[in-house]
Amino acid sequence: MNKKEFLSILKSKTDLSEEECIIVNDILESHFIIGRKNKEKMIAELKDRLKLEEKEAQEIYNTSMNLIASFVKDSIKHPFRSKDER
Repeated sequence: MNKKEFLSILKSKTDLSEEECIIVNDILESHFIIGRKNKEKMIAELKDRLKLEEKEAQEIYNTSMNLIASFVKDSIKHPFRSKDER
């Protein structure tokens, strides 16, 4: 999954604008994904930059992580599958 695919899927799942999805992607790229403290930092930054409530920021974070996890899982299960077939 490339950045454009991620942004379009995130946009469809969260009903955020494209600009907001780009901000979410920037936040994800600026932090290491694994770790409780990093999760808290990303949620706090989502709340701050997108002016969201705690619950909304957590939902966006969870949706983003689920997208990333599903891509990684699919890549591990089918390492030789063409990117066009995903």
